[in-house]
Amino acid sequence: MRSMTMLRAGIAVAVALVAGVPLSAAAAGPGDVIVTVPGPTGSGGGDGEISNAQLRWGLNAESGGGAFAGGCNFLSAGRAGDAGGSRVWTRDDGLYRAQEGAVRVEKPTAEGGFTTASWETKCLDPTGAAVTVSSTSSTTGNQVVIEGGTGQRRDGALDIRWSGSFTVAFYGGMTFWSVTDPRLTLDASGAGRLVATASGFGTSMDDVTVWNPIAEQEVVLADIRSADVGADRGFSVTPEFRGVVSVGAGQVARSGINEAYWGSFPQSFVDFHRQTGQQGYWLTTGGVRDAAKPASPVTVSYDATAPVAAPPSSGGAGGVAGAAPENPLRRAPASIPAAASAASFLAMNAPVTTQPQAAGLVPPARGGLPPVVAPLLGAAAALGIAIVAVLSMMGGLPWQQRRVGL
Repeated sequence: MRSMTMLRAGIAVAVALVAGVPLSAAAAGPGDVIVTVPGPTGSGGGDGEISNAQLRWGLNAESGGGAFAGGCNFLSAGRAGDAGGSRVWTRDDGLYRAQEGAVRVEKPTAEGGFTTASWETKCLDPTGAAVTVSSTSSTTGNQVVIEGGTGQRRDGALDIRWSGSFTVAFYGGMTFWSVTDPRLTLDASGAGRLVATASGFGTSMDDVTVWNPIAEQEVVLADIRSADVGADRGFSVTPEFRGVVSVGAGQVARSGINEAYWGSFPQSFVDFHRQTGQQGYWLTTGGVRDAAKPASPVTVSYDATAPVAAPPSSGGAGGVAGAAPENPLRRAPASIPAAASAASFLAMNAPVTTQPQAAGLVPPARGGLPPVVAPLLGAAAALGIAIVAVLSMMGGLPWQQRRVGL
């Protein structure tokens, strides 16, 4: 009898080894060996249920960068309540939270690890210095971390849902919006998207007294390609941004100057921000902060108790968020040949780029001239001035003509 029991146990072990699953064995009684073959749990390779996944994301470097007013842009745990208007948050408001339920906000440290953010540190880079708008590599590197994700992997495809909210506040809270219950769906090739319910309050740089609640709506937070869904414990992947075309949001043309960081967040994401007033911060607009706008890597761990390593922060001391825009100074020549044509005059004096003015706290939410009109009007004015200048040098203006006697 004992030999038969051991034979059955041996067969079970062999089958388990061929299947490539771990084994545990315990003696249940004299002569009995019980072999346990655990099913897939989602914390290792292969298909199975997932019960405690972790999502880590900082959206982009601009979400932790310096702001032209209000100190900085930052992430907050939970869904922020109504601030009552477009204004900078204070500690006593109770709007900011570093942790709520399964959601927390972490910041990179100078040693390369992460620590929980706080009201006091939300505008500091990993070295403890305040972030600044003068450099697109200056960012806190803050990231939202959500745990408790549930879902499954089937035939290589991935579907995970998280419960919880976080808030993205710009200009110290003068404009903010919230993300609730994100869901990640990827096929076996690693292609798919991260979606969530978005909400918030709308304002405008033209009139910051405007403050309207925005109805909840599902938006695509990130389009994803080529994620390593077959990795044993999880993966990091950078969402689509570079090279993505957006319509109706003031995206400037791609050029040699902005090629390294030109692009956009998903269209539904950008369309949503037409209401918040933040639209210009999620695509390339020709501004000095463009290099901080590309999407940051998303990190997904199938087991929050054994997370995969997140990529290093793109900001702080020595960090690079992307090549900074270049707009070299070009001076007019000391003299212009008398035979110079109007075309050559314009070529010698044309600006290398058109730099928008940082006149308001948030991008326009409505109205105004289309983005292409102002540059065209400027070019027309420059052409007129150039023609007058050339005619003046050639003595061709009406008042320069020699009058003929009657």
